[in-house]
Amino acid sequence: MKTFSRIGLVGIMTFSASALAATAPSMPMSEIRSTLTPLLGGATFVPKDAKGSYVALHFLPMYAGEAKPHADAVKEFAEKSPRLAGLKTLFVISAKRGWTTAVNEASSLIYVDDNNALANELQVGTSSPATVVFDPAGHELFRWTGSGEHDHLNYASFESRFIKASEAKAIKDYNLPKGSRVAIEGYDPVAYFNGGKPAKGDAKITSVWQGVTYQFSSTANRDAFNADPEKYAPTYGGWCASAMGAKGTKVEIDPTNFKVKDGRLHLFYKDFFSDALKDWNKNEKDWEPKADTNWKKTSGEDARHGTK
Repeated sequence: MKTFSRIGLVGIMTFSASALAATAPSMPMSEIRSTLTPLLGGATFVPKDAKGSYVALHFLPMYAGEAKPHADAVKEFAEKSPRLAGLKTLFVISAKRGWTTAVNEASSLIYVDDNNALANELQVGTSSPATVVFDPAGHELFRWTGSGEHDHLNYASFESRFIKASEAKAIKDYNLPKGSRVAIEGYDPVAYFNGGKPAKGDAKITSVWQGVTYQFSSTANRDAFNADPEKYAPTYGGWCASAMGAKGTKVEIDPTNFKVKDGRLHLFYKDFFSDALKDWNKNEKDWEPKADTNWKKTSGEDARHGTK
C-alpha cells in the first residue's frame, strides 16, 4: 500500500482547502451589512442599494512601503473605466493615507472601510490588493487576489475579465458584424433619444456593455449610456422590429430608420422600395407584443424595455 510523506499530506490538505474556498458560495450584496464612506465626503455606499449595476470593489492594502502603485492604479481606472457601461468602480482603503492626495480628481473613486469591516465580510485579505465584482442581481461575478502588496490588477486585465464575465448569453443572436461587436453599425444609441436625430458615433469614444461595443458622438452621450445602458440599447438585439413582430425573423436595419416609443428604441429595414417603419406603424399594436415574444423564443432573452 502506498504511503504519503507528511509534506505530501499537508500539500493535499492545503489544496483541498483552497478548492473548497474557491467553490464556496459567496455572499450576495443583499446580505452585506458593512457600508463605505467616500474619502471626499458625500453619500455613503450601501452595497444592497447598488443592485441593478455591476459593482467592482478594489481593495487596497495598508502598508508602509512605496504608495505610488496604489495612486497609479486608482488614476488608471479613473481614466479608462468609462469604457465599461453600467459599472460602478470603488477603491477601498481601511483609513485615509497620504498617497490619496496624489490622485487628484480620481479621489472620488476612493472609499473608506472602517476596521476592514467589508473586507472581513467578503473574506478578503488585507495584505495584498484584491478585487471583487458583483453583477446587477447582486451576485458575485468574479474575484481576484494579488500575490503581494505591490501586485495590482491592471486595467487591461480587469477589462478583459469583466467583458468576458458580463457577456450577454444571447450575444450570438445579436445583429453584430462578423469579426466585430460594434452595435447599430457604429451609430450613437443615445442620439436617438436626444432630439431624435441619428448620429454616427466616434470610434474613439466607446463603451462596452454585456460584451457589445457602442460608439458615441460625444463623451456626454457615453456618460449617459454608462449610467443606464438598459435605457438606450436597441430592442431585439438590433434587428428590424417589424420582421421580428411579423414573422420572428432576423432582418438587417438601416440605422437612420428608427422609432423611440415608451422608452424603447426600435430599428427598421429600409431600401428604395420598402420602409419597414411604415409597416410597423400600421401594425404596431399587434406586432410589438409578438416581437417581444418572438425575440424571447429566438434568443432566450427578455425583450428590452428601456426605462422611461
